[in-house]
Amino acid sequence: MKKLLLGIILIFFPLIASAQDEVLTNQSITDMLELGFSNDVIVTKINTSKNNFDTSIQALKELKEKGVSNDIIVAMMQKNNDTEKQIKKTPRSGIYFKVGSELKKIYPTAFSGTKTSTLGTALTYGIADAKIKSTMNGKHSNNIINTNIPSFYFYFDDKEQNSFAVSNWWFTVASSPNEFLLSKLTIKKNRRELETGKVNIYAGNSIGVDEDKTIGFEIETINDYEFKVTPSVPLLPGEYCFFYRGTIPQGGYNNQAVFDFSISESCKIETKYKNGDYVWILKDSKPRNYQIISTEIRRDGVYYILQQRNSWEPLEYKESDCYSSKEEATNK
Repeated sequence: MKKLLLGIILIFFPLIASAQDEVLTNQSITDMLELGFSNDVIVTKINTSKNNFDTSIQALKELKEKGVSNDIIVAMMQKNNDTEKQIKKTPRSGIYFKVGSELKKIYPTAFSGTKTSTLGTALTYGIADAKIKSTMNGKHSNNIINTNIPSFYFYFDDKEQNSFAVSNWWFTVASSPNEFLLSKLTIKKNRRELETGKVNIYAGNSIGVDEDKTIGFEIETINDYEFKVTPSVPLLPGEYCFFYRGTIPQGGYNNQAVFDFSISESCKIETKYKNGDYVWILKDSKPRNYQIISTEIRRDGVYYILQQRNSWEPLEYKESDCYSSKEEATNK
């Protein structure tokens, strides 16, 4: 008798295991429909089983052509969506940017070395400071962004749940994007450079990125550990990085690595005029001729810093208020 029961179990065990591991597909649904199962039975089966449904437009069209009802198709789509939500995990700590609807993580890039302008050269030209520049291999980052106003997502560790994170110590120690700086990198030959300190022959060393060489950004708080970061001004094509300005927990300096990215060349911002051009503006209701000495790209448009001949007083005008000729300015 025991041998008979054992035999029955061995016969049916694969079927039981198969049923537990069963994953429904589009073919499973059409097979059940052909076998004469009602809509209610099929929908119940969908809601109680794992699935690997294809709910693309073409797949839905094929299901409809095979006589699958709207109720069943809706159940498939809802179950498929629930499964995707379960698969998607909350991003681990770090900095991310969006590519379509997906988040791509920016992994830290370690500096390959540092270089310092010699103090001898500095003294020759009467300069007290020598710059310390940290370098990275390659002219361009692997993180390419195709917009001038990208959004970044900062995810920090919940210190109550995660006491440490070896690979992302930045996001265990830090708790806000305010502890990072955004800076543009300089390209030299086949490398990128960031000024990370100065050596002063009188005051000694200073470590860190100069504040006046950074780019401001706006922070939107999602929750206590998640933030959306957007640059305050459009970023022109080039190389950039987020730089942590705190210190490594073990007591080292902070110039070990950065979170680098490239703004694609396809994101060029065209301006009507270039630096050095002369334009006409209306000042005190009269047309005046000024030279453009610098250009600034902002969220609300292009701005020119203007200066008149023999005048030290610069003016700032929006591009739409600058004209190519005296006649054009007069007629406005």
